[in-house]
Amino acid sequence: MTNALLAQFIPEARELLERAGSGMLALEKSPGAESLDDVFRAVHTLKGTSGLFEIAPLTHLVHAAEDLLVEVRAGTLVLEPAIVDGLLDSLDLVGHWIDVLESRAVLPDEADAVMASRVTALRAWLPAAIEATVARADYGPPDWLADLPEADRQAAWRRAAASGAPLTVWHYEPDETCFFRGDDPAHLVAQAPGLVALRVRPRAATPSPETCDPVLSWLRFEVLCVADAEAVADHLRYVADQVRVGAIRPDDLIVLTGTEDEAEVFGDFAARAGTLLAEDARADLAAAAAALLGIVGAGTRQACALRWIAALAATAETETLRRLAADLGGPRPASGSPPTDRPPAEAPAPDLALRQQAEAILAAQAEMLAVPTDPAVAEGRFESVRTVVRRCLPHLVPGRAAALEAALGRARAGATETLGAVLRGVASGAAAAPPMPTPSGDPAPRPTAAPPPATGPRDAPEGSGPDAKGPARMLRVEQGKVDALMNFAAELTVAKNGLAYLAGRVEQVSGSRQLGREIKEQYAVIDRIAQSLQVGVMAIRMMPVSQVFQRFPRLVRDITRKLGKEVELVILGEETEADKNVLESLADPLIHMVRNALDHGIETPAIRIAAGKPARGTLRLAARQENDNVIIEVADDGRGIDPEAVREKALRSGLIGPDQAAQMTAEDLVNLVFAPGFSTRDQVSDLSGRGVGMDVVRSAVRRAGGDVWLASQPGAGTCVTVQLPLTMAVTRIVTVVARGQQYGVAMDAVAETVKVPRDQIHRIKQRETFVLRDAMIPLIRLADSLGLPAASDAPPEEEAVMVARVGRERVGIVVDGFRERMEVIVRPLDGLLAGLAGFSGTALLGDGRVLLVLNLSDLL
Repeated sequence: MTNALLAQFIPEARELLERAGSGMLALEKSPGAESLDDVFRAVHTLKGTSGLFEIAPLTHLVHAAEDLLVEVRAGTLVLEPAIVDGLLDSLDLVGHWIDVLESRAVLPDEADAVMASRVTALRAWLPAAIEATVARADYGPPDWLADLPEADRQAAWRRAAASGAPLTVWHYEPDETCFFRGDDPAHLVAQAPGLVALRVRPRAATPSPETCDPVLSWLRFEVLCVADAEAVADHLRYVADQVRVGAIRPDDLIVLTGTEDEAEVFGDFAARAGTLLAEDARADLAAAAAALLGIVGAGTRQACALRWIAALAATAETETLRRLAADLGGPRPASGSPPTDRPPAEAPAPDLALRQQAEAILAAQAEMLAVPTDPAVAEGRFESVRTVVRRCLPHLVPGRAAALEAALGRARAGATETLGAVLRGVASGAAAAPPMPTPSGDPAPRPTAAPPPATGPRDAPEGSGPDAKGPARMLRVEQGKVDALMNFAAELTVAKNGLAYLAGRVEQVSGSRQLGREIKEQYAVIDRIAQSLQVGVMAIRMMPVSQVFQRFPRLVRDITRKLGKEVELVILGEETEADKNVLESLADPLIHMVRNALDHGIETPAIRIAAGKPARGTLRLAARQENDNVIIEVADDGRGIDPEAVREKALRSGLIGPDQAAQMTAEDLVNLVFAPGFSTRDQVSDLSGRGVGMDVVRSAVRRAGGDVWLASQPGAGTCVTVQLPLTMAVTRIVTVVARGQQYGVAMDAVAETVKVPRDQIHRIKQRETFVLRDAMIPLIRLADSLGLPAASDAPPEEEAVMVARVGRERVGIVVDGFRERMEVIVRPLDGLLAGLAGFSGTALLGDGRVLLVLNLSDLL
């Protein structure tokens, strides 16, 4: 995205939407002023910031939502569930538009139409008659109307005459501290309906740069709109106490300004204009006015009248033109409005602030002239002073300017005393000038005695000491940059493994053990730095699980309302942190599990009461960290899963055979819900029942290097547990050997390694097992599972066994031997190898070889 400001707005908008959405749910659950204020602030801020971009439909929709919240805050509207639904749906739509905005930098083409229908729906809940409180009574044509550009007033006149639309004038003096509340006065004015002309001026004298506070508003907006006063008042209803609005007639715009010109030609024109109007020869009247304008001065009141006649001759009423023509010959205009003889707006009085700055400059020039110097320097200095003084003259009052100009004419390079005296006199006058008023109209504060110098650390402001801790400073960084940094850290971690290989090669090829030791020492240093870098970057990527959990209150609310159930959502351990990629991989599986729990698990209130349970069910989302894994549990207190029903359905569907079914425990049976196409429901709903959800859950979790299992008790509820690694960036593995080939196994899955004598390996039915600390451990042979050729050597007396954890089970894997441990980046299989069973990916070793990393779940 090339628009940096828009790129910054998008994540901020998402945060505001999340805050507003969660606040709405909290507000519905427990109404309170604090929650309502939080929601209002989020929506109000989103509306204000969205106005910076060309996304008017989004702004209008958020504005409509804000209107509803205003009425709720005022107590004139009750926040019913239907209104909450409407607001949440609108926030969802805004969220969708934000996604589109991120990808296309513009809103969808249908945004206007969608916005209009949604805004209509939202405003339908507003009270029928909301009285705008903008002061608009008895506000006739203001004096500043004549200061608006004549061309703009003529354009407004023509628009009003052509469409019959009303004209509205208003002025707006924003509160000085409006920016601290997130208001944007300029944007508010720019979005006014029917805006034609705008004049921005300081409400008082312009502050000097030394006293101007840039975060205070000291402006006044004077606006002319072709719009109804009610519409303007509604637009300004949130700043009603800072606005005055009034309706005017089109003829009020005809304000004649300029100096008086008593030339006889205007009387002749007035007489001819009367004749032309009597003949309804309006085109001739316009041509005559244009011709006369070409030979008279443009700054007179008569010329102003001629311009109005030329502009309005074709459309204005005859009486209006007649009054203008009559005004040419008389001393005063006779229009419906009281035209004035005010001086042209183009000749304003010298600005007070500029005058004060000019006088300060002149005072400095006087001080410079008073410094003794040699004649060669004095001449150049005098020319410099004279140039500066002349540039300051336009900003001085006429009397002082004339005195200075005369002094400049008399002064010479060697005789500057007179000029210096005049300059000093001016400087004194400047010092005696009245103080500049502040924007609020308060007198300037009197000078106060300088504060005593600080005598030690105790005099420093609280919190300014070196040990004081200020508020945490946040740095918003694009996610892609952090991901790139993490990739570099991971590459460095893997690249350092090459040093260990290089040290071994040096010892083997050159026989230099000293050089090998030095390489190993450097390897240790780089290893320490790489680990520190990896830990630091990982800390940046670690995010609380709440980032995933926060979407479920809304999901649970919507589904339970749809199913007619009552469910209490309990969230525990949301502060648990995990890698960003892990959390992203967790989102979709959790949605499946929560929907299954609500649809399959928790019963309706009537069924629960009949079963002796509370009418309101409980859904618990819990997260915790165990070693290098994050554990997520989704538990409900619903009907649970009947293992015998699962057994019967699995037999009918052919998922398992009778022999296998006889050997399976109740726990094994309920975990059949993860099998592809298997569902405990006979009917398919729009939420679940197709038998694909839990299969997708298991596939997604295993792709992320984790596992999932289920425990259930009929009548008491079900708990689904997901185990995921804390990070997916760098994987610690141990290499094992089978038939001369090396394979990697994730260290997280390895419980221990043991040597098992062959005579302690037993066969139960068709499976080998051995006993480890009074526990029966099933055995598989890695070479057989991978389909490798049989070994030609005699079997060893002791088998190398890696005891691994697969789900909740332990299994012994017989290998030919163990090799080193290392940290690698596991790349998923793609291309022709994508979907190859038994392997989770590949890793590049330090000597350039490619290592296949085993997926133990696929081997069992």
